[in-house]
Amino acid sequence: MGLLDSLRELFRSPPSDPEPEPAERATPASDPDRMYGTPPDDDDDGFGLPDEPGDEPEERPTEPPEAFAYEAQEFVDFWHEYPLDFTLSSLAHLDSLVTENWEPEAFAGVQPTPDGGSDARTFYGIVQSIGSYVGETLVRDCDGEWTEAGSGNWAVVVEGPEGQATVAVFSIAAEAFTDAPHFRSFVEKLERETGV
Repeated sequence: MGLLDSLRELFRSPPSDPEPEPAERATPASDPDRMYGTPPDDDDDGFGLPDEPGDEPEERPTEPPEAFAYEAQEFVDFWHEYPLDFTLSSLAHLDSLVTENWEPEAFAGVQPTPDGGSDARTFYGIVQSIGSYVGETLVRDCDGEWTEAGSGNWAVVVEGPEGQATVAVFSIAAEAFTDAPHFRSFVEKLERETGV
């Protein structure tokens, strides 16, 4: 075997490193937006293993009233230290929840809107969460019914032996921040008007 044959044999020999070379390497630094020669699999859990079948996050509903039910449950899960169990009596605990976690009149002069400034968007999110909980409580505990009150505004209609009430739950939630929270007195008034 000549020198040329020996060199060919040497370069064909397996590397001394026991780990095989990856089939594709990261792309050059001239393209820093791509880290891989092939894009990572979206189903990858980050460790090279596919996600378990039950690991998919629950899809958040976007249409009312399903969106309100979802938001209400998230609210209960987040504020788990308060006894929020979708009963009419639990609504009174919202008074302490608001006073213990926000300054009085925290959003005075701010309109809750998803398209406004940061205060308006924050206020909108809080109003949606609390209003959804109030509404879902009326639906679940008082056989109330979500109804669209025009222009995308939603309310809950509660009917009892003494009468019917249309409750603007998101307005009640907003008023808790522009004035003092009054969920306990709201429940008492609703019970008087409808007999629920």
